[in-house]
Amino acid sequence: MRASRRMRHAGHPSLSPKIMNITTPTCTLAIACLLSQAAVGQPALQFDAKQLSGWWAESYNTDVTCGPQNLRVRHEFSADGRRLLLRFDRKWKTELGETEKFEATVVSSTERTLTIRYDGETRKKRNGQPVEWELSIVAPGVYRWRETEWRAGEVNTVVGLRCPE
Repeated sequence: MRASRRMRHAGHPSLSPKIMNITTPTCTLAIACLLSQAAVGQPALQFDAKQLSGWWAESYNTDVTCGPQNLRVRHEFSADGRRLLLRFDRKWKTELGETEKFEATVVSSTERTLTIRYDGETRKKRNGQPVEWELSIVAPGVYRWRETEWRAGEVNTVVGLRCPE
């Protein structure tokens, strides 16, 4: 049986050792990159973290967004881009208590979106899994939030704006 399988595939061009030369530096690098991504189970971050540099504030009403009354936040990525730390400029009261930061896992990304899952998230999706949030850069210095199970294009009322330094 084993010999017949070898014979059946031996003539296939994609399996021919003459065609599959993986000893060139370019091929070796490409294969190493693919294997390293497979080992960690997540693709590399497509989102440019510089899009979220600096201090940001979120607007819920008509008040001045970057005014001193509003909480400010910095978005800090881990070296591999798979973790996100949201660090506040002061303590903030939340449903989970007072905190100066939130931490999250980056679930996926595109050039202008991040999908994250907050550590300790207690809200659940319909399937029982923790809620995931998508941050979308809608213009330079402007982002919007949406829960990933909402209809396409639907966002919440929060608008994130980059504040002057």
